[in-house]
Amino acid sequence: MRIASSVEAIRNIRTKGAGRKMGNTEDGRNEDFGTSYYQLVNDNDILTKFRPLLIGGGYKVRDVDGKLEVRDPSIGWETPWQHIKHDNFLDCQRWHSILFNLFSMTMPRNQSFVPSACQQCWKVVARPKTLLGLFSLMELQKKLDHPSKCGIEIRQYVHGLYGGYFYNHSIEEGLECYKLVRSEIDKAEHLGPDTPVILKRGCTEYENRCGPSDNWIVTQRQLHIETLINEWVVRDVTLREQPEYAILYVHKKWIEFAYQNGDGTYLNFTGGKPLYRPLVTYHHLVDSTDEEREEVFSKFKRKPLFGYDL
Repeated sequence: MRIASSVEAIRNIRTKGAGRKMGNTEDGRNEDFGTSYYQLVNDNDILTKFRPLLIGGGYKVRDVDGKLEVRDPSIGWETPWQHIKHDNFLDCQRWHSILFNLFSMTMPRNQSFVPSACQQCWKVVARPKTLLGLFSLMELQKKLDHPSKCGIEIRQYVHGLYGGYFYNHSIEEGLECYKLVRSEIDKAEHLGPDTPVILKRGCTEYENRCGPSDNWIVTQRQLHIETLINEWVVRDVTLREQPEYAILYVHKKWIEFAYQNGDGTYLNFTGGKPLYRPLVTYHHLVDSTDEEREEVFSKFKRKPLFGYDL
């Protein structure tokens, strides 16, 4: 059977980055098939990674040009974050959700990569210690009018209950932002100098998977994958603002989260009333008189109804 013409056609479509030691199968094996046709198509296969999203209906193949796009773009409402200001530069759906989650995370650990655009993302992170501090940080982010978000930390690998993030495009810009945020937080009510503020590179998930951020590199394999994604996946450039009811939903979750985690400042948002009725407790009887204890004990005396009853 003649396949030479098909092979040549595929090579003409894409040869950059293809070749030896580029194949990566679903089970994480990295095989070298040389310059074979299988190696070529495997290097250029993105449908295997997108298949669950296509079957699930989250993405579709656009009929006008065959590109992959989100089927029904919408505002993400199930989130712990209030997005104060968006940045058109950031494309976390493409960089994090697709390149990192679908591709990098499914590769052997020593081949995982941090998307090249994410390596130019520098975040100033503030860690309020109370719910009052979180709301104070929210107002500060509005005042500074810098690309940012804030909310509760529900990720297991993040140390702290609350967080606020300020996004920057370079380490120089990040340092300037850090100085400003540090100064403003030092003066802010319910925050102050004991509120931790740091400058970090990229997402925490990247360091957990790929190691310290000062050792990140950009590989040829990575550039090949990114080129394919940039060519075949449609970017949604619409900046969507959270509607007021979605923000109220997020704030409700913040208050319930504070209660759940023992942050008593939530009472400032409930009129001083606890979210749930306090439990009846009895340990105070240890310090009561015999008569007081007997009066309480008499209320609970009973005869067992069944043989297994205590």
